[in-house]
Amino acid sequence: MVQVPLICGEAYEGQNVTWTKNEDENLEAQGNRIMVTVEGWKGANYSCFNKEGSYLNHTLVLARWTFKKIIKNTPEKGYIHCSTNNYGGSFQCSWTWDKNRHGHVAHIKASRLHGGSNISCSLDSEGQSITCLDQDYCAYSEEVDRINLTIYFRSSFVVETYNKKFYIMDIVRPDVVAISRINKTSVEVGYPHSWNTPSSYFPLIFQVKEIRCRKGKKCDCSKPNLPKTYLTQSHQVPVKKGMAVCVRAKDEFCNSSWSEWSLYKSHTRLLKTEITVTAQCGAKQIFNVCPHDATALANPLSTAHMLSTDHCGNL
Repeated sequence: MVQVPLICGEAYEGQNVTWTKNEDENLEAQGNRIMVTVEGWKGANYSCFNKEGSYLNHTLVLARWTFKKIIKNTPEKGYIHCSTNNYGGSFQCSWTWDKNRHGHVAHIKASRLHGGSNISCSLDSEGQSITCLDQDYCAYSEEVDRINLTIYFRSSFVVETYNKKFYIMDIVRPDVVAISRINKTSVEVGYPHSWNTPSSYFPLIFQVKEIRCRKGKKCDCSKPNLPKTYLTQSHQVPVKKGMAVCVRAKDEFCNSSWSEWSLYKSHTRLLKTEITVTAQCGAKQIFNVCPHDATALANPLSTAHMLSTDHCGNL
């Protein structure tokens, strides 16, 4: 139980002012300044009116408690999860609402612990995440102070406070890497387009593992206890026949998160279709053609359309 002072406004000092609680309960106390008692988590909206009954102002009293009930705590990410895909100074934080409470963000505050940092944050249209930008952040200098993020969540007349402290380098997580084929035995792994340059100053390290994808089943790089896994800085990765390659990346010098896996699966050889063509001279010729080239035999006498077995190769 706590006593809370309310004031309608300096301009109404000495006037006949009446008050209501939550628009439906008239208070006995009158005047520009009054005291109200707030019990536990029972906050309220207090409105003041002049002697003619015209609305003048209102004060919202919220009860702040130490419980954590408005958003959910997850084992992997905690209450609030923050991440960024590079060292550009921006970051995103998200959370999950408790389905039993109708909550929304009341206030956001972000700064470096010792001040001197200009950090702005905006709430997304769904109210489930924020995007922040530290306009004083420099990717080429050492982070001396952590970012101190505080978000106030409101449900009805209750406010819960959630705090998170971190360096940008703690939450950086690269986007997925690009994988392209070089030849039948190797692929090239490229840095994400969103990653900082030059790569010599912002190096990534790759984690590579080979998996065998069973026919008709989805390849899953995230499964534990898979075969050989190794780390490399090389952009060229060998590929064995009949195997798929999974690659992910992280900052080489920081103990931050790995990116999502990228999967490369070599194309399988297309089945050959044997087609018998009778030429005008009456002789029969047999061509082994790729299924997608079968239409090329519409004019079997054209030598340009006579497809040999060598034409059917891996894509």
